Amino acid sequence: MNARLKITCIALCGALMLTAPAFAQSASTAAAPSGSMAVHGFWVAASHPDVTVSPGKDATFSISVLNDTQAPKRTGYTITGLPDGWTYSLKAGSSDVSASMVLPNQTDTLTLSVTPAKSAERKSYTFALDAKSDDGTKSLPLSITVANLATGTTTLVPDLPALKGTAKTTFKFKLKLTNGSGEDALFNLAADTPEGFQTTFKRGYGSEEITGVPVKAGASEDITAEIKLNSGIAAGTYPFRIATVAGEGADQQSASTNLSIVVTGSPDLALSGPQQRLSGEGVAGQETTFPFTLENTGSAPAEQVKLNASSPSGWNVTFDPAEIPELPAGTTQDVTVKIKPTAKAIAGDYMVSLRASAAGTSNSTQFRITVNTSTVWGMVGIGIIGIAVLVLVAAVMRYGRR
Repeated sequence: MNARLKITCIALCGALMLTAPAFAQSASTAAAPSGSMAVHGFWVAASHPDVTVSPGKDATFSISVLNDTQAPKRTGYTITGLPDGWTYSLKAGSSDVSASMVLPNQTDTLTLSVTPAKSAERKSYTFALDAKSDDGTKSLPLSITVANLATGTTTLVPDLPALKGTAKTTFKFKLKLTNGSGEDALFNLAADTPEGFQTTFKRGYGSEEITGVPVKAGASEDITAEIKLNSGIAAGTYPFRIATVAGEGADQQSASTNLSIVVTGSPDLALSGPQQRLSGEGVAGQETTFPFTLENTGSAPAEQVKLNASSPSGWNVTFDPAEIPELPAGTTQDVTVKIKPTAKAIAGDYMVSLRASAAGTSNSTQFRITVNTSTVWGMVGIGIIGIAVLVLVAAVMRYGRR
């Protein structure tokens, strides 16, 4: 009995010893699949190692530090190969760091920011982030390309593209200038307007006149274009263009916008005396003729023009013509003014107010007239004086004998 038991135990132990190597092999296969190699170690990597930026703008790299070992790794960091005048910062979160301690099977994330000098040439630059640990130094190559990057389109956009008013109106257009280039720039301003338009530019809502405005890259500035018209501008619609430009050649940025002004027009009458004088001479009791000129200096026809006068009592003032159906803008009309002072007028200076009026406008002119007495009345006066002298002489002779 005991012999059989011993034989059975020996057989079972032998079977277990034969199956043990096959189990270990399975476990090994599960840990590392056939045909592959597990990678272990310490690594420094950048998700995007090549970056393009504008001069003076920050280039940002996301750095990953991987520790796939069985021990913590203390690592110090330095930047090598940066050009003179360039600056950088290495941060973990919001803190500046120069080293890190990465635990086993962990990854640390850092942010490297590099600022090229504003004077940097437009080309590619290479440098490295060196990570030094007890296992040695690992160097991560990085690259920055400095170029003029367009952040968008340079635009000049008006609040209102068309305004309406008379020739006496000051038209104010509000414009927004956006610098779509990757660099700060000085934009010059110009207006392509019809003849008789005067344009001035102002920054924002200020009062100082400008010819250009500096705009930062990707930023905007408000501009006011003020336009005044000559008084002789006729009624109508006037399109024009405002343009801006900065830089030269391939770096040039430009924009323009089309605007228009609708001039409704209004008449403006002016009455001038003979040879542009506003004075003359007349004789009491006699009619004197004066040639006047009526001009419409406005931008619209003057319709149903009427002429009248205010004069001293007893005077008579008439016009020829007294009414004008229409006087087009920019034209003149000869008018004869007849003035007859009263016969009883005393010699001296008198003022006569002459007025021209039409729908929407009127104008008054003060005309000074110097009145002289008539020569007939002078002769009559001399005759009366002579008769008085004769009467006096006759009286003296008659009564003197007595």
